[in-house]
Amino acid sequence: MTGIAGSVAVITGGGSGVGRAIALECARQGARGVVIADIETGPAEEAAAEVREAGAAAIAVQADVSERAAVEALAARAYEEFGEVNLLFNNAGVSKRNPIAEAPDEDWDWITSVDLMGPMYGIYAFVPRMREQEGPGHIINTASVSGLVARPNVNGIYTSIKHGLVGVSAVLHDELAPEGIVVSCWCPGGMLTNMRDSGRNRQSRFGGPYPEQPRPVAREPNPMTVDDVAKRVLAAVRENRLYIFSHPHTRPTVEAYYQQILDDFEAGERIAAELG
Repeated sequence: MTGIAGSVAVITGGGSGVGRAIALECARQGARGVVIADIETGPAEEAAAEVREAGAAAIAVQADVSERAAVEALAARAYEEFGEVNLLFNNAGVSKRNPIAEAPDEDWDWITSVDLMGPMYGIYAFVPRMREQEGPGHIINTASVSGLVARPNVNGIYTSIKHGLVGVSAVLHDELAPEGIVVSCWCPGGMLTNMRDSGRNRQSRFGGPYPEQPRPVAREPNPMTVDDVAKRVLAAVRENRLYIFSHPHTRPTVEAYYQQILDDFEAGERIAAELG
């Protein structure tokens, strides 16, 4: 993508938080159409109305990304309305705080179904259609800095699944590049969103809604406001970046983590040399 103007964007988890901010920023930058997909109908409708006020055509689609049929229906509706999709933001996500050693199966199932299989269902539904359209196609998967580093943040499942999504994105980037479809992996840090309250929408098959315990909000620059983040994400999309880093202050954390890996590689080389 060289610009957002004239494009059609689909954003899952677009009814609130950074998804909503990205939808509005797409409209401000001249997108001709925006599809707001969200598990909550009301917020999706409200976001779509705001996008229309910002100058783009917009529709709201209720979609539970943990269900493949729902994402397939989302793709069908988007193409029925706009004829093509140039930007697919696989953005919907959830998290739950508990140590891995104590996490029940239902937490693994829920977070995996939304945070990993949700993007996969988006890929399954939209890639075949992108291959057939004349306009460009670009997939942006929302991972996390936690998909690059493992930290003692009691979000062990989330961290594990986001590592998987980073891997999916990198492999898919190489697979689709010859076809002209771009894939980006967005690895944000903290943002002022309602991710902390994602348990309000946990589906019954995963145990149903649960109240999230209050947590302190970290000081700036982490988390950042979603409006500032959205502008950075779209700027990186225009540059066709594989990895999108909207929170540059997280770089020391990433560097320290991978330095540990390199240090252990050197230890492996030394051990191999010593043992012959």
